[in-house]
Amino acid sequence: DEALLDKVQQQTFNYFWDYGHPVSGLARERSNGTPETVTSGGSGFGIMAIVTGIHRNFITRQEGLTRMQKIVGFLKNSAVKVKGAFPHWLNGTTGAIIPFSANDNGADLVETSYLMMGLLTARQYFNGTDADETSLRSDINLLYSNVEWNWFQQGNQNVLYWHYSNDKGWAMNHQVRGWNECLVTYVMAASSVTHGISSTVY
Repeated sequence: DEALLDKVQQQTFNYFWDYGHPVSGLARERSNGTPETVTSGGSGFGIMAIVTGIHRNFITRQEGLTRMQKIVGFLKNSAVKVKGAFPHWLNGTTGAIIPFSANDNGADLVETSYLMMGLLTARQYFNGTDADETSLRSDINLLYSNVEWNWFQQGNQNVLYWHYSNDKGWAMNHQVRGWNECLVTYVMAASSVTHGISSTVY
């Protein structure tokens, strides 16, 4: 039973590791989909899988660090962001937004929160004093601090909105509500020291 569980866990890790996009390192949306389509939220979980993979000795710390440098460098320098937030889907080579639907062609705050959750996990894990790990933490801090969480209150309402697009605006008009996995969005937004939401919104 233990061997089977280990195998299932390693194969789950292998999806993110072996099938990560070769340019960006980000997680593809699915194995049988368009190979250029990567997902921001899924990549957050993939990043946590990398940390777990190191801990479980599936890969070395250096291998994990090298992949994280690729991912973070792509997110910082190539990926298109809207108000500092990421779209649901990106082109894994160019970083261009791939629309999720007709009006969902900009920032996806919930997917961004999953990505940030993974990035902050990596920031805490790669705690070495050498230049590479120090630089990685600095870049992750920059990505997190650039997300304009409070912008997504759509005019200072006491709720966060899921989507915003430069050309569609608030057309999706979808509030982040409910007792579900989206609650982490409020945690990420309340924790921001640069664009945080008030305790009332949280």
